[in-house]
Amino acid sequence: MQPGDIDSQEGGEMNSSGINFDELGRTYRITPIQHPQRSAAFQGLYLSRLPLSPPLILQLDCWNAEGELIIPYDELPFLVCHLSLQTPEGEDAAMIVTPEGERVSLLYGSLVTTPAEMNDQTGAPGLYLVFPDVSVRNVGRFRLQASILRITGGLPLDTCVTETFEILRDADYVAPPVTELTRHFDAQGIVRFGLPRSEW
Repeated sequence: MQPGDIDSQEGGEMNSSGINFDELGRTYRITPIQHPQRSAAFQGLYLSRLPLSPPLILQLDCWNAEGELIIPYDELPFLVCHLSLQTPEGEDAAMIVTPEGERVSLLYGSLVTTPAEMNDQTGAPGLYLVFPDVSVRNVGRFRLQASILRITGGLPLDTCVTETFEILRDADYVAPPVTELTRHFDAQGIVRFGLPRSEW
């Protein structure tokens, strides 16, 4: 077996280092600590799209079998978080059919991310999942569902949903102020949120 190959074994997935994470008895939780409020519909104008503001930030917590809060460094390379779009009632809103008959996605941008270790506002280290580049095609009210998974496959380790946000016509959109939480994480230089420094 070559480095990086995944060995599927009964009872769980084993990575190339020989660790079967399913057998470690860990518990995972993802929690939105910053919810998007609004953005403008890009209506297929991909080069002019605006991201959701403020950007979605999730906190990832992990407990070992003894109930101790840990940072699972051995598992971080195998964890990804994926976004999907829902109506406020929780119905899937991923795809629509345009008047021209084309099937397109309503959600666009960087929809998958990996955990980043950063310090919270008290200086304590933790794991965060940040989505600074997510846009929605059409006007409406929506929410995001996030799922944390292993790249080896299987069911999500945890899921969460955001509060409902609004997508407006470009002419009606006014961006919310940059939040202190966005500034705090951006200042650490691990994840960039794409705003010109002149706007800060």
